[in-house]
Amino acid sequence: MKKFKVGVIGTGMRTIFLMNEVLKREELEVVAVCDINRESLDMVTDNYKINWTEYDSYKDLLAREDIEGVIIASPDYCHEEQAISAFEAGKHVFLEKPIAISIEGAKKVLRKRDESGKTLLIGFVLRYNKLYKKMKEIIDSGVIGEVKTGWILHSVGAGSDWYFHDWHGLMDNTGGLLLQKGSHDFDIINWVVDSKVKRIAAMGSRDFFKGDKPNDLVCEKCDDRTTCTEAIKEHRISWKTANGNNADILYNRWRNQCVYRQEVDALDNHQVLLEYENGVKVTYLECHYTPDDNREYIFIGTKGKIKLDDANDTITVQIRSGMYDRKEEIVYKNLQSSEGHGGGDKYILDDFIYALKTGKQPNAGGEAGYYAIEAGLLAHKAIREEKIIQV
Repeated sequence: MKKFKVGVIGTGMRTIFLMNEVLKREELEVVAVCDINRESLDMVTDNYKINWTEYDSYKDLLAREDIEGVIIASPDYCHEEQAISAFEAGKHVFLEKPIAISIEGAKKVLRKRDESGKTLLIGFVLRYNKLYKKMKEIIDSGVIGEVKTGWILHSVGAGSDWYFHDWHGLMDNTGGLLLQKGSHDFDIINWVVDSKVKRIAAMGSRDFFKGDKPNDLVCEKCDDRTTCTEAIKEHRISWKTANGNNADILYNRWRNQCVYRQEVDALDNHQVLLEYENGVKVTYLECHYTPDDNREYIFIGTKGKIKLDDANDTITVQIRSGMYDRKEEIVYKNLQSSEGHGGGDKYILDDFIYALKTGKQPNAGGEAGYYAIEAGLLAHKAIREEKIIQV
């Protein structure tokens, strides 16, 4: 069996968990890791104890001729530059979402991919999660008829933990949370509807994560630490790595900036209405201060309705045979695995390996990445300009 040598750029929390799946694959051999943050690099190396080469410059990693593919899991604002450099170096690319934080940036990545003849996989792990795959399969079977409308609620109860305690809280770093968080959902919507967005209307605001605290304030040095509902608490995670080592990490080690600092400008409440070229209309709501963490998807077709409840790992299908005949119900339960992203981390690597072996573009490829951020960026534009955007 051929082993593909890969390098990993970015060693933050996303890499910590994805690495566990990568190291299980006989087809992949991680030979190099890179991060400008020595502490992050040491944490990955200390926990996995692999004989790989460490770099603080991604360009040095890309200069290695033996590396055939790279996994890029750096901050969002680095994706465009690093993906383009990887293609210029002749590497296949697994790029965490979003593909870029601007439409022109995404176009540049796609052009460079095409020029290089290499493949591009975007980290849309929900496509590979069994729950979402089953929803897509049911809809494609025609059970609920032709999809006409949809409603998605993304509740982010841990918004401060994941986004507002660090660099994610600034629009310039992410393009907005409709890219960083919402691109997963826009990709699933695009995948299900199977059409291009025609018009976008949106409203948004910063309701909760706003304040006048100093930009350099961190939780550990804040006088309000004992009473603040959003104060970071030490949270350690322990598990056994793929190579049998006992791993122990401080989950919140990177995220300790005050969520109420003055520089925060990312919105925490969004409502988006999408109209597609095939006539389907979908509403997307993303809120970062709810009590729960969940994704709820509803799609309604000419014969019925399907509802996905991520937190409860269920899909419910209701059939409407007539005005007075609409009681038939089918329920699917326990589809997700206990692995990362409901198995998505595991199965997305199948597509990466397929791309490395065949040179063919994967399922969640560059175009999917482009259309997902197009929806997010144009929704933010609709919010700023207070008008409907024609795509």
